[in-house]
Amino acid sequence: MTWLALRQMGGQTRRIGKPELPARLDIGTLVLELDLDEIARTRGPVLRLAPRMEPQRIFALEATSDGRMHFLRRHGPDVSHLSIGLGRVPVTGQLRISYHWDHRRGRSLLTAENLTSGTIRQHEAAFALPLLAGEIGALFDTDREGQRHSALNWLGLADHWQTVGPTPGLAPRTEIVTADGPRPIATIRPGDLVLTADNGLQPVLWQGGIEVPAIGRFRPVRLIAPYFGLGSDLIVQPSQRIALSGADVEYHFGEDEVLVEARYLVNGETAVWEAEAETSICHGLLLERHALIAAGGVWTESLYLGRIAANPALARTTAPGALAARGALPVHSRPARRELLEFEALELSLARLRRRAPRAV
Repeated sequence: MTWLALRQMGGQTRRIGKPELPARLDIGTLVLELDLDEIARTRGPVLRLAPRMEPQRIFALEATSDGRMHFLRRHGPDVSHLSIGLGRVPVTGQLRISYHWDHRRGRSLLTAENLTSGTIRQHEAAFALPLLAGEIGALFDTDREGQRHSALNWLGLADHWQTVGPTPGLAPRTEIVTADGPRPIATIRPGDLVLTADNGLQPVLWQGGIEVPAIGRFRPVRLIAPYFGLGSDLIVQPSQRIALSGADVEYHFGEDEVLVEARYLVNGETAVWEAEAETSICHGLLLERHALIAAGGVWTESLYLGRIAANPALARTTAPGALAARGALPVHSRPARRELLEFEALELSLARLRRRAPRAV
């Protein structure tokens, strides 16, 4: 199972592994990220391939004014239509769309994740069309006919069903404090005890890693040592939340400690974006009770699932989906600390830069 190709709008296609794209995919995932605000400003299809072949051959993804995303595919007499609501109109923010299909088993799934609001919606159908050579070429060859909206940032193609939902956020070699001392997160197994900030040693329910494109909202962040109290640089996913404390935190927010998404810490000095690449591996630890864990010298959060377990169908498509299939996925009622909004995080970051603080404690 692997990613096959990535394409950023305005850039060249990156082919991963094999030099040629497949002629047909019976199973796979197409992932794309787009800007909903740009969609609202400029109407039109997000993707529409080979319109001159319509109506016998259709591949069209389009957002409508009533706040829905429609995905229509047609191969002659065979038609696949998935439709999903994006939330209360007007819908804004960054959206990740994942289209999964399994032609052999007759199953397709459309997932819309609003990366700004944190909402996830899905629509499943008991029918799926394969992805054919002409469609793959139109998606990833820049000289092929087709329409692509200016809101589209990038798209990627995989030959497997890629997980959706909360992304594990730590690089495989990240040192986690356990009952046996610091260990790389990739070596930790269910049942192992890890140190938490509030409840001492706690058992791990699940540890796992996933491969994601290292672009867009998956592009990793590097936290630079010695800032944040780090002994060495720490690489995390942009959505991974880091615990910050200190007099400035208490002054600005009235809290002893707050959580900040790593992407809000990027300022070119204490935290930077990693160079864009093809893919990266990221790992997470799931605990029964969401907590702060000691990782690489900072306190950061364990994998936070919120109330996804209340929706079993959605839960089974997340990274720890095997737990959901057994009914063993926990419900997390709230984060371990207050999470700063984007403007609050930027306010704190600017205040620290102005003071030239050597590190966040």
